[in-house]
Amino acid sequence: MKKRKSTRQTGKPQSRKQANVSAGAQATGTVKKFSAGPLWIGLAAAALGFVLYLNTFGHQWCLDDYSAIKENWVTKGGLKNLATMFSTEYRYGAWNSPGSLYRPMTLVMFALEWQITPDNPFIGHFLNAVFYALTGWALWVTWRRILADYPPILPALAVLFFMAHPVHTEVVANIKSRDEIMALLLCTLALNSIWKYFDKGKSGWLTAAVLIYGVSLFFKESGITFLAIFPLTIWFFTRKTLGENLRISALFLIPAALYLLIRHQVLSAQPYQEVYSALDNFIIAASNTGTRLASAFMMCGRYLQTIILPHPLISDLGYPQMKPVSFADWRALLGFAVYGGMFIWALLKLRSRHFLAYAILFYLVTFSLFSNVLMVIGTSYGERVLYTPSLGFVFALAWLIMTAFGISRQPDVPAAQQVSNPGGKGALVWGVTAVILLAYSIKTITRNPAWYDSFTLYKADIPNSPNCAKLNYHIGIETTKEGVNEDSGQVTDSTWVNKGIDAFTKAIDLFPQYHDAYGSRGLAHFRLGHYDQAYVDYQKALQHRPNDDKVLSNLGFIYFIRQQLDSAEVVYRKSIRINPRFVDARRNLGAVLAMKKQFPAAIEQWKEGLIYEPDNPTLLQYIGSAYKDMGRPEEAKPWLDRAAAAAAAQQK
Repeated sequence: MKKRKSTRQTGKPQSRKQANVSAGAQATGTVKKFSAGPLWIGLAAAALGFVLYLNTFGHQWCLDDYSAIKENWVTKGGLKNLATMFSTEYRYGAWNSPGSLYRPMTLVMFALEWQITPDNPFIGHFLNAVFYALTGWALWVTWRRILADYPPILPALAVLFFMAHPVHTEVVANIKSRDEIMALLLCTLALNSIWKYFDKGKSGWLTAAVLIYGVSLFFKESGITFLAIFPLTIWFFTRKTLGENLRISALFLIPAALYLLIRHQVLSAQPYQEVYSALDNFIIAASNTGTRLASAFMMCGRYLQTIILPHPLISDLGYPQMKPVSFADWRALLGFAVYGGMFIWALLKLRSRHFLAYAILFYLVTFSLFSNVLMVIGTSYGERVLYTPSLGFVFALAWLIMTAFGISRQPDVPAAQQVSNPGGKGALVWGVTAVILLAYSIKTITRNPAWYDSFTLYKADIPNSPNCAKLNYHIGIETTKEGVNEDSGQVTDSTWVNKGIDAFTKAIDLFPQYHDAYGSRGLAHFRLGHYDQAYVDYQKALQHRPNDDKVLSNLGFIYFIRQQLDSAEVVYRKSIRINPRFVDARRNLGAVLAMKKQFPAAIEQWKEGLIYEPDNPTLLQYIGSAYKDMGRPEEAKPWLDRAAAAAAAQQK
């Protein structure tokens, strides 16, 4: 009698015919009903994700939270600005420069939270942890189903490793990165709906998948990579023909095309396109294509190093901490060899549907937009971009552990037992897993405090990236704040302000064209009463960026102090011409015009400012005072009453 072939499975399903035969099982009747258990893994993943970030609930606004929420007038306006969120660039409400991001659904969430509890970062941190926990649950129920023909310990380990991985701290601990969380959560739910469609044969599930995926794109553009992930996943884990696969996957082009069309319409309406700086992405400073690619592969290697060994974690590795290199640099050659090798090996294993090939391709596809290989983006390093690609890494890690212990699927053994005691080696498997999870968890919990606020973050990261001009600039801003009253702008401790000046000076030494550093150093000098030094720095800042609205406004204040009202008016008008939404410049321009007894023109400027800050007590007070000075007290009173009410509301 012929000996039967073994049904042991590790790297790939047994054959194309046997691969995930449960997909479409109702139609063929070839397998028993799929068991989704054990559900405790999903609960454990969700609980782990939530508990690891409990120590962020008392955190403040940090890093990009300011441009997305705290200092974004569109977000702070609540849902009344819904149309603006969908018709403008992501940071339209924070600055006047054009941008390349379109994420309206993320802004909608932030606006709703601000409307419910204004200026309260707690709700943002809490919801980040909640949606991260939901992601853990969604990953388990989705991948347990997709990987039905693999040992259930594989998705169990992968999901737990994902939830604990320290590289996610930038995403979960920074409110702004809700976009990353929601994009992956929704794309996962879309995958889940595809498999529901395969199981039940009801087109409603496929429609739901398309709609869910469409919504994910409006949270973050990176979801576009799932146009490749969907067919890859169907190819590896079902027995659908190539034609069926492509017909199903093609449906997702509909929401993608709609999103890209809307995004193009919004971004192309800007007066000019965003220009990246070497400070944002040092690869921009590359002198030729070869150097650009070499630098990109060097950083790809750094990303892979971080995901494998997440220490130290750093928010920025910018210029000149990192500089462009050629392929003569071993780091560039190593990055090219590793990524090229992974890609070629995965392609060679594509036909045989090797699981590790899928893990590699998932990582490469979802990371591709951020690699700077295909196109240059606005950052050369940011751990947040590893959030979704890290799922490919944990798939590979879980597969390696499963393979090392020779664990195979046991169809006649309950799924719960296959997870708790896989192949009779539960103590060994879970012992190794516990060590990895403990190491990940400790690193996550100890990294979280760095994200308390911007000052703690830059202070924690500067030792690991001491020559990053941007880090030095930002720590200068935060250090200066420590010695200044935020409301009045008055210096409370000159020692802190001088330390800030030192940090700005180092940033300028590292990057002599650093206009923002000149402008901020000038402001620090101004607050110390060093008006001549401030004037010199403002002029230097304008030399490198003539259309800096904030520097022009600050320069106008020096002219105002010197009683050079005509010069002050000129620079204030230029400032608001550059940025019509700049409330401070309009307030100061109005003050200059009032000093020149041009009260109607002054009132006009202050009323324009109220469009963006309708409850600004200073603007309301100025308007009331102007009407009073014009001898029209009956018109002054309503404005003065509103000013008093707005001031009282701010003090609560």
